[in-house]
Amino acid sequence: MVKRKLVISHRIGNHICFLLVFCLFLFIAQCCSQDKRRTALMYAFDQEGILLRSKLDLEDSLFIKGRVFWVGKLNDKEVVIINSGMGMTNAAMSTQLLIDRFNPKEIIFTGICGGIDSSNHIGDIVIPDVWATHDYGYFGKDGFIPDSVYVTLPGREKETGVLFFEVDKTLLEKALSAITDLELKPIGEQVPRVKVGGKGVSGNTFIDQKEKREFLKEKFDAQIVDMESAAVVQVASVNGVPVLVVRSCSDLAGGSGSETAGAELNEFFKVAANNSAEFVLEFLKR
Repeated sequence: MVKRKLVISHRIGNHICFLLVFCLFLFIAQCCSQDKRRTALMYAFDQEGILLRSKLDLEDSLFIKGRVFWVGKLNDKEVVIINSGMGMTNAAMSTQLLIDRFNPKEIIFTGICGGIDSSNHIGDIVIPDVWATHDYGYFGKDGFIPDSVYVTLPGREKETGVLFFEVDKTLLEKALSAITDLELKPIGEQVPRVKVGGKGVSGNTFIDQKEKREFLKEKFDAQIVDMESAAVVQVASVNGVPVLVVRSCSDLAGGSGSETAGAELNEFFKVAANNSAEFVLEFLKR
């Protein structure tokens, strides 16, 4: 009887030791996983990501559901880079896929945009603190009325109507500190400036009309417009992932002078895209 009790006690001790070792293994694995969480860098079309990918110390590339994820180090930081594709739906799908597969510690979206506010010039970098979808709303006899998007945010049990989704405040503060040592390529004689704060808007249309630009300024007090950022910020917010958007004006929505926005885009988008990427590289150092 005593011998049997000793055997049972020994087995229980072994089980406890196994459980302790297993729990320790899980704890170490989780810590290592947290350390390896990467900063995700997103852009919408090839030219916007050329500079970033050229400086990437590539470790691996994965093809997942039509998207390529480039994994490696950039400025000694662990990163994953993805071309989201153009438009709100592509951006939203790519962002959720990125979060599900890599669980990034933060998302930085970089690229070009159309200027809305008259104080923004071609080449200027604008980093809004909030983003809205400008073509989500109601068309009635009085025209178009923007509306909130209903989502369930982290820590809340019910859906909430959100017109402007916020970027991460800590990342916004880091962006301010990255301005000091930044050298950007000029557009003609214009030296680009960096503006942090204000409102950005996105939608599934390329804006090349003065009236639409004035509408976006009146209804949203928008600084800039693009076709992806609001979707990325919305998906990141719902998933509780810190997000920041860095955009460089390649055109003035509706054009300036005799040039259309399309003509301005074709002339200036390479310099604007590289300026936005240069800011992201400086941001990563911090």
